[in-house]
Amino acid sequence: MHPYSLRRLTWAGPIATIMAIVANIVYYAATKALGEQYLMPLDGTASRLVPMPVLMPVIEILFIGLAAIIFFGLLVRFARKPATVFLSVTITALILSFGGSFSLPVATLQTKILLSGMNVIVAVFITGGILLLSRKSAKVP
Repeated sequence: MHPYSLRRLTWAGPIATIMAIVANIVYYAATKALGEQYLMPLDGTASRLVPMPVLMPVIEILFIGLAAIIFFGLLVRFARKPATVFLSVTITALILSFGGSFSLPVATLQTKILLSGMNVIVAVFITGGILLLSRKSAKVP
């Protein structure tokens, strides 16, 4: 039997998601303070660049966190080695997320790299938080 608890996942997942949101807001504020504008085409055309609102990554992180919680919960219930499968899928998703950041038309390379940094922060906090916090406690004989 694997060392993960669905009961612990019910609070570990939301805590990991909140930690990812806080870390991303700090990262966003720090990079904005250093001069990053986060200008991107948000209206569907590449002709007008507008600053990315702080609420945009927060909403995306909430959806990513919810998807990760549900996915890991299913793995804990049905997979023999849930952590191995979860890590494989999350690393693949992180690598694929770089394509979204780097495919933004007319955004600067600096913006694309900083957006990829946000993806890394989310992956580390949500994946690590879920895996570490949802472990069953060790029983002392």
